Amino acid sequence: MPLTLLTGANSFVGAHVINSLLTAGHKVIGTVRRENLIDSILALHPEAQGNLELIVVKDYAVESNWDDVFKKYPFDHIVHVAAPLLDAPGNTDYDRDFLKPTVDGNLALLRSAHRNASNLKSVVVTGSVNALTTGMPDELKDPLTNETWLAITQEEARKANNAYISYCSAKKEGELAIWDFVKTEKPAFSITVLLPALIFGPPLQPLAHGVKSLNYSTNVIYSFFNGSNTTIPATSFPSFVDVRDLADAHVKSLTNAAAANKRLLINGKPMTYTMLVHALAKVPELEGRLPADSGEDKNVTFAKLEAEKDNEVLGVEFHTVEQTMADTAKRILELEAQA
Repeated sequence: MPLTLLTGANSFVGAHVINSLLTAGHKVIGTVRRENLIDSILALHPEAQGNLELIVVKDYAVESNWDDVFKKYPFDHIVHVAAPLLDAPGNTDYDRDFLKPTVDGNLALLRSAHRNASNLKSVVVTGSVNALTTGMPDELKDPLTNETWLAITQEEARKANNAYISYCSAKKEGELAIWDFVKTEKPAFSITVLLPALIFGPPLQPLAHGVKSLNYSTNVIYSFFNGSNTTIPATSFPSFVDVRDLADAHVKSLTNAAAANKRLLINGKPMTYTMLVHALAKVPELEGRLPADSGEDKNVTFAKLEAEKDNEVLGVEFHTVEQTMADTAKRILELEAQA
């Protein structure tokens, strides 16, 4: 049974990665930043039967914290999900809240693993399409590939003083740091970076305040039927992936030689918020709760995400828009009922 480290076990993506790892026969050691999260995560996985353990790593950007972890556990693989959040209200400074924790968080983990984890075979990192683009129309004129990089510099990001620009820039710089590490250190383990766009799907992570504490992308879906919008708002980025497909891609990439030391786009099919609302309209419980059409989809500049070959490498069978929206809505409605 492979032993796998999962960072950010309490996150939206992390919760689904736990499911995928356990289903694939891994024993999982998950990290969280606060001890009070451990019991709530374990309670969500009664099927784990001793194959899920949670540990506290308070600061992911401190290398010595990882030294202790790697000296204790002989990991075969790492799935690195943890990263600064776009929608955390306290994240206002580019260097302090985005750049430093992203770059240092990646490097602290990898450097410690390089020194201490002699059994380690592979690392898969949750990257972002924002390392390629902010999604602004002028950036979507040319096809986006796994060789595309965001044009914004660190200085430009600082000057913009905008949380979204800071987030995108940090995703780029954090990933560049990974590939520089691969080039200079030549680790024995492989690294794969997955590049999803918007990530939708049913939220399984612990939510301290139910629907009031949904993660960013799930809250986008909820905003379509919680009264926030009378008409369909403008699409923020015209592509998405189901979180369950992304989780499966992480796990499959751990042992897929074709994914080793590559950055890979995932799914990449076109999407508008109008398409999502029309899919939600097929959920009977949402009758009368959805916003009216606004014609916003006619103004969307679609990105050409050249993900076909990358999808073949990942070998994932993708959920349809209708499946993703139905399952997400069902879970949100369950949370609503518990409020």
